[in-house]
Amino acid sequence: MSANGRRQDEADRIRALREARTLALARRGEAVRVEGEGSAFLVCACGPERYGLPLAEVAQVVPARPCTALPGASPALLGLVALSGGIVSVLDLARALGRGGTPAEGGHLVVLRGTAVPVALAVDRVVGTGRIGGAEPEGPAPAASALAIGLGSEAVSGYAPARPGSAGAGDFALVDLPRLLRRYLP
Repeated sequence: MSANGRRQDEADRIRALREARTLALARRGEAVRVEGEGSAFLVCACGPERYGLPLAEVAQVVPARPCTALPGASPALLGLVALSGGIVSVLDLARALGRGGTPAEGGHLVVLRGTAVPVALAVDRVVGTGRIGGAEPEGPAPAASALAIGLGSEAVSGYAPARPGSAGAGDFALVDLPRLLRRYLP
């Protein structure tokens, strides 16, 4: 292949990458659709517990990255990260719920939408999506220990047993984000 042919192939590859990136950026603001009835939740693991965050309040999920610590901040506030051209405060979800521990290496940041200050929640991993409401599954709901899922926190508003169509999310505790964040945001 000639040098001109290689340059043309490289230019075509760059053009295709730019078009794909432009389309991805254009879709960034679209809501994630989850089929079925009821409220949709993004289910995240923090240690052995699973917590559901309202999917409508989740902007994006990105791999965890190192934070710049803030001196004198609450132990739940891990620090700040640069993300998508802005500065985002990072809260450890487990610590904010009073569960202790530290996020696992290789975890995720769940970036929230509609907050006064850009905020991301650090979690060990995103498990999948879950749904509550709508048609109930057949058979008895599994029992859950309040201590096992951290229902002692005022920001945990309930419990959702596993149900069909929940993308492997299993049982999870429901997190009331406004209640959780009011302690940390102006």
